[in-house]
Amino acid sequence: MKFPSYDHKLTGILVPLSALRSDDGIGIGEFSDLPLLARWCADFGAQIVQILPVNDTGGQSSPYSALSAFALHPIYVRLKDLPEVEAAGLQADVEVLRARFAPLARLRYAEVLAGKERILRAAFDHQRDRIGRLPELQRWIAQNDWIRPYAVFRTIKEQNQNRFWHDWPTMRDPTPQQIDRHWEQGCGDGSCLYYAWLQLRLEQQLQSAARAMENAGVALKGDLPILMSEDSADAWAHRDIFDPCFRAGAPPDMFSELGQNWDFPIYNWSRLADSDYDWWKRRLQQADKFYHAFRIDHVLGFFRIWAIPSAHFSGTLGYFSPSHYITRARLHSVGFDDGRIRWLAEPHVHGDAVRSSFAGQADEFIGRFFERLEDQDLFLFADHIDGEKSITGGGLSEAHTQRLLDWYRDRALLRVGDDSFAPAWLFRDCSRYRGLAEQEQRRFERLVQQANAAAERVWDKNGRTLLGFMNHTTPMLACAEDLGVIPDCVPGTLQELGILGLRVPRWARPDGINYRPISRFPEATVCAPSVHDTSTLRQWWETEVDDSERAAILTAHGINAALDREYTPQTAWRFIEALLQTSSRICMFQIQDVFATDALFRLPAAQDERVNVPGTFNDVNWTYRMPGTLEQLARRGEIVDRLRTLVAARTTRSPK
Repeated sequence: MKFPSYDHKLTGILVPLSALRSDDGIGIGEFSDLPLLARWCADFGAQIVQILPVNDTGGQSSPYSALSAFALHPIYVRLKDLPEVEAAGLQADVEVLRARFAPLARLRYAEVLAGKERILRAAFDHQRDRIGRLPELQRWIAQNDWIRPYAVFRTIKEQNQNRFWHDWPTMRDPTPQQIDRHWEQGCGDGSCLYYAWLQLRLEQQLQSAARAMENAGVALKGDLPILMSEDSADAWAHRDIFDPCFRAGAPPDMFSELGQNWDFPIYNWSRLADSDYDWWKRRLQQADKFYHAFRIDHVLGFFRIWAIPSAHFSGTLGYFSPSHYITRARLHSVGFDDGRIRWLAEPHVHGDAVRSSFAGQADEFIGRFFERLEDQDLFLFADHIDGEKSITGGGLSEAHTQRLLDWYRDRALLRVGDDSFAPAWLFRDCSRYRGLAEQEQRRFERLVQQANAAAERVWDKNGRTLLGFMNHTTPMLACAEDLGVIPDCVPGTLQELGILGLRVPRWARPDGINYRPISRFPEATVCAPSVHDTSTLRQWWETEVDDSERAAILTAHGINAALDREYTPQTAWRFIEALLQTSSRICMFQIQDVFATDALFRLPAAQDERVNVPGTFNDVNWTYRMPGTLEQLARRGEIVDRLRTLVAARTTRSPK
């Protein structure tokens, strides 16, 4: 869907669809709630609503763990609007479900999903033969070739108690012909036909909502995660476009000393290129059915991804791919012979260290994990210890496991191929690197600097190629999540391709110290004071901002008055008014940051308004729900009037 053309700065609202609450909802936001939200936004002049991913994630509450890059999540269906539910006489069952879950303060994901699925199955079973003959369903199946592998995958997964496909007794590595046979069988017995019917109805409801939003003058912005779970229909059926030997993640930083391993396989971009990126283009075209704009999650991954060999569980021993690596010949040319290269690339553990760490068990540990280097009292890890995972899970104590892992990670070079190496992210911490002569260290540092400079050219070419086809496949407006350690080539590439970047004011510190004024953000960006993975503005101001930083933050926001630590509704208004002055083309508010102005819609505890805390697993993440309904929100006239005045001033400003 084409993003509308505007001649002024824009304002938008960001919200997880699951957080919406309406009079017709069943304990979770639904596609049919979006027009209500759009009308509220239109009332005060906002032109964009951004939602998080709505792909099918099965039993996973995180919207970023999709079972399919194409299929929508059944949990967002409006049951009472389905003709099959009405024909089966299931309206009373729907009302029972609504009465049970609608009043709850937080989302009960598993229970809501199970309740909806029971009604959906009953509605389908009641009219299975009629549904199978529906001309609209047959036309839709013919137009959506992704539905066959998805429906077969979901059917077999259900038959295997939803286990990872690696653990299925059969169909772990299917041919297209086998998938087709299962599809035909599943259409006959209804198992696959159910998923096709359900996806048709979900698409119809989301498309209807998007059209209603467009009629209200509000664009819908979606979210496309760059990566796919290995336990997905896509990774199962299209094994060739993924590289399961590596996992994507992030290098060590101040927030994570071991880096991050997201446990998603990286793409086999060369194989994708052979098909002119057909899978990605079809994915974009699917999103184009619903969205006027889309967020490219982790856009840096289209330039280079932090690739971690699948034998590891942390991000420490990863490296960027693609990149410019240091060859063995280049190392030779500056005085590092093969012995020196091995010294830096493989952990060497002194016998004294082994004996002092494991005492009377030293011989046992040496036999289990190490091999002696010639006749020296020096040990290398044995060949069968091929990664961090080889060390864990063997019944060792936590202290012994940690000691082995520390030794295993102690490297300055990481072997990429037989004759090419990447510098370890923390190569300066390698014990053997620290033991090099100063002159050797300087030569090594120069090699790293030269490799990094050459890598920028590799990343620039890669990013232009991949983002280029993405940006021209559909008329959607592309917006990038370009946070993290940003290669120098990224800003220019995004600007030339017309892709908007992202600026989160609390992280906009170019020199790592001083806050950049929001009035000096690049025009081709989205300014978002908070997102789903951060605290809200309210929680950030009250609990995370150091008192010594408050004055600098207020100055960067253009607020010329001291504000107390308590984030009152008045303080919330001051920040909203200030943020609307940003030079970014779009100012996108997480809906909780607007609710902070309203006693009815702000929760008593700020931390309860947070959507997700990355890297944590609990019963609270992804369960936030707005305290009141969208119908109640529409009646908060005073809030709408004040927002309208502030947003109107923004619309007088040119986007250039």
